[in-house]
Amino acid sequence: MRLLLLPLQTHTEVRDDKPVFEKRSLVWEEDMQMHSMFLDRKEELKAEHASYLRQHPELRTMMADFLQFLLLRKPSDVFVFAREYFSPFASLQPPGSTFNTSSP
Repeated sequence: MRLLLLPLQTHTEVRDDKPVFEKRSLVWEEDMQMHSMFLDRKEELKAEHASYLRQHPELRTMMADFLQFLLLRKPSDVFVFAREYFSPFASLQPPGSTFNTSSP
């Protein structure tokens, strides 16, 4: 059987059935549950950091020495000053691998 005429093409609308949601801003400070979770996590981190400082008193000494030297010198570029101050403590690791060995 052969088709003698092509059927008329009807223009069909392509419907997008995906729902459209308007973007709402997230104000977590006003959401009680999220704010509570934030405060809990903040306290947890403070406790972990304090514990780490107690376990490593040399860190407190090193940071106190750095801050004292920084406040005495008052450099215009703190980042360059910090890099120069801490460069003698650097190991011979290649740049970029500093945080690869740290564990959370």
